Amino acid sequence: FGQPEDHRPTNSWRLRLDEVSTIELVEAQLVGAIAPFVLSARLRGAMARPDATDDGAFVVQVAAPEGQFYRHYKAPFHPHTNMAKAALNMLTRTSAEDYAGDRIFMTSVDTGWASNENPRPIAEAMRERGFTPPLDMIDAATRVCDPIVRGLGDGDYLFGVLLKDFRPIPW
Repeated sequence: FGQPEDHRPTNSWRLRLDEVSTIELVEAQLVGAIAPFVLSARLRGAMARPDATDDGAFVVQVAAPEGQFYRHYKAPFHPHTNMAKAALNMLTRTSAEDYAGDRIFMTSVDTGWASNENPRPIAEAMRERGFTPPLDMIDAATRVCDPIVRGLGDGDYLFGVLLKDFRPIPW
């Protein structure tokens, strides 16, 4: 599960609005919001089971605190990724009930803090002081799989919710 080696002294995680390039903005939107939109839209026909009695299908959008509006404080950094995550959450809120009619259960899941996105010098200094993210990639993957396991295992078909620590939380 190694992280890619990024030797730059800074990255877009530390940038403010006026420092984010147009290319970086578009890339963040493509990866964080547009690709999930297109995949969710174009795969609906293949996943739809409106008359079936089987277990249905699942779409789990990987969210983050950056996309939540209920939080009282937002640091001024990485507004482009905040926008993408907020758009992804809105995709789930807007489409989940409609998709559930076809037995496609769409949720958003905040995986928790499993990686350190700071530029290398900051991340190394944090590591030297003993910091590691509180979760690892296995924890994050478990959280992503949780709504599927609940549906298939317990018949608890969640949809239209944002999950953090395995519980629905405010958007």
